[in-house]
Amino acid sequence: MQSYKLTISENSSKAVALLNYLKSIDFVKISETSDWWEALTPEQQNSIHKGIKQLDNGEGIKHDDIRKNVSKLLDKRE
Repeated sequence: MQSYKLTISENSSKAVALLNYLKSIDFVKISETSDWWEALTPEQQNSIHKGIKQLDNGEGIKHDDIRKNVSKLLDKRE
C-alpha cells in the first residue's frame, strides 16, 4: 500500500471544501499536523532569525570552543 502526503492550508473556502470532501471518503485518513515553528511566540521566532543572521555574518562561536570554555569553568569549580 502506498501512502501520500497532501498539505492543505485552510486559508480559503475552496481548501476547506476540499478537506471536508476528503474527510467524507472512507479510504482517506486525515490527520492534522502543525509545524513547530507556528507554536513559537513572535519573540522566539525573532530571536531565531537574529541568531541565523549572526551566524550568516560569521558572528557565531564554534561548538568546540564553547565546550572547552565550559570545561575550563567546571574544572575551576572543583
